[in-house]
Amino acid sequence: MMEVIQGVYKISGIWDQADLGANVYLLGLGGGFTLVDTGYRTKYRQILKRIYRLGFAPTRIRHIIITHHHPDHTGGLAALKELTGAKAVAHKLDAPYIDGRLPQAGPSRPGWLKSGSGLFSGMLATPPANIEIEVEDGDDLPVAGGIKIIHTPGHTPGSICLYLKQEGLVFTGDLLARRLGVKLPSMVFTADIPQEISSIRKLAELDFETACFGHGFPLRKDAGKKVAEFASKLLLLRGNTKP
Repeated sequence: MMEVIQGVYKISGIWDQADLGANVYLLGLGGGFTLVDTGYRTKYRQILKRIYRLGFAPTRIRHIIITHHHPDHTGGLAALKELTGAKAVAHKLDAPYIDGRLPQAGPSRPGWLKSGSGLFSGMLATPPANIEIEVEDGDDLPVAGGIKIIHTPGHTPGSICLYLKQEGLVFTGDLLARRLGVKLPSMVFTADIPQEISSIRKLAELDFETACFGHGFPLRKDAGKKVAEFASKLLLLRGNTKP
């Protein structure tokens, strides 16, 4: 576990003692408690134990925000909702994959892996969970002292980033990853790569100091500058110099 900034904790993720899956964050801001993502379905007990270790009762969690519908981010949602009574938040385009109205998607590429997505989905299937609050781009969510929803499609149609302007903090979900620097997420699971790059440019327009990624350690200094530099580098790689 680590405290990223005061009141924001990274409590689970792939870099934590061989944990598997996406990072999970706990926000103790604005007089309430909020989770960002939930890891794979087998990780919910570990998440609850770590919240207890921080000295908090999990029943104080009032909202669980899902950055996108992939199973390493949504797997524990149903169990954690039942155990905490929290309301779930997700973008309206990803909500149907989370609540079971649409089948969970497998890998986007390469073709041979995509063709086996039925087996993949079976292995990583997550229990459906209702989304009480469906959000869109620009929504102001009145939790954790105020969160602006930034719709950043590409990895999935309804991927979102969370912008806490007062704290100078963004949660990127899988729009970006941090592996020896700011990087693209797994292309195997990214539905639309050009759209992903456009969304990175959109995020780079924001003013923030700290970035919390779905995969990799948080970046606690000059995060906005480094994301902007990476966005510019992507444009050059694509041979596109338009602003």
